[in-house]
Amino acid sequence: MFLSAAIAHLLAVMSPGPDTAIIFQQSFAKGRNSGILTALGIGFGIFLHCLLAISGISILLYSTEEARFIIKILGASYLIYVGFQSLLLQDASEPKTRTTIFTHPFLIGLITNILNIKAFLFTVSLFSFINLQPDSLMSWIYLFYFPVITAAWFSFVSYALTHEALGDIFDQYNPKIQFASSAFILALGLLIFLQTIYGIL
Repeated sequence: MFLSAAIAHLLAVMSPGPDTAIIFQQSFAKGRNSGILTALGIGFGIFLHCLLAISGISILLYSTEEARFIIKILGASYLIYVGFQSLLLQDASEPKTRTTIFTHPFLIGLITNILNIKAFLFTVSLFSFINLQPDSLMSWIYLFYFPVITAAWFSFVSYALTHEALGDIFDQYNPKIQFASSAFILALGLLIFLQTIYGIL
């Protein structure tokens, strides 16, 4: 059971989504250290998701239509904000004047993951299927394994994206890559928002 859950988790983490997009954006815009701090924030977000799922709070929240709607809208709104703000910052002539609500990479990663509907649904579905006792040893193993692996994976992604072997390529195309990652975050937020409001797709 643990091996199956671990594989499912790894595949979910590796699949493209808000967390991946924010790692790209932070790594290219602010460098490796910011990317790794963002990864740690995402990992802590997974810890909170797992904690809420194991305790049954996530299942209780997601059992109502109103809660599902609010969670999706909040997640979509945050992605729209981050994407739009990132696009505006690229046009700023004075980098020192750039201001955002959340400036610390750890907080950006944490909030992105907390409002990531994919991460929320994954933990709810997984722990509903596993049906763990909150005080069991396996609950503690899951509670710490998933966040550590998540943070490790995204730290590796940030490291790979900023590796010196790719430095010339990324230096040459950095503005375009930053624009593409910011546009992807914005588009993803808009897609989730429209899907939630109008039920498209």
